[in-house]
Amino acid sequence: MKRQQIIDYVAPNVLLFPTKCALAFGTQHGLPKFGADILLLFQQGYFQTLIISGGFTTHSKASEASVLCDLLNARGIPKSAILIEEHAANTAENVIFTREKFKHLAVEELLLIGKISSKRRYLMTVRKQWPAIRKVCCHGVNYFSCPADQWWKDREFRTRVIAEYRKIPRYIEKGFISEISIVNGIVS
Repeated sequence: MKRQQIIDYVAPNVLLFPTKCALAFGTQHGLPKFGADILLLFQQGYFQTLIISGGFTTHSKASEASVLCDLLNARGIPKSAILIEEHAANTAENVIFTREKFKHLAVEELLLIGKISSKRRYLMTVRKQWPAIRKVCCHGVNYFSCPADQWWKDREFRTRVIAEYRKIPRYIEKGFISEISIVNGIVS
């Protein structure tokens, strides 16, 4: 398979649309870029409430969600606009725990925010684990040293893209995620 086909599959182009809620997947990588991208999406009106999901790792005394929350508060997103879920240890748990914890929000549309190399898996996980979401879109944060169309030039980017490309079929087979279709940038 060609390089462009691989990145198009793993990190598909999806049209963004304004939603009431956004779900940011916790991370330890590229936090300054995550902060800048999330702030810009907030300022541009793509979401009103941000749910950050990410648990504790062996490398930190604070959860991924609380670290990202503190960063975003410092950049100007008010605490009143952020909800955190800090028990999830993987993408499925990010979605499942968020869905359960915030079911009072009656979310039907959702903007997902996470690593560019995991965009398709985020969309597929929501499709499987949160079927009440009618419309979903995804912003992939590119914190790597090159643009997406040159992903193979950055060692970490290349490693993450190839790992995603290989794990998606296994995750479908295990029932963790469901396949999606994307037509003209719309996920179905």
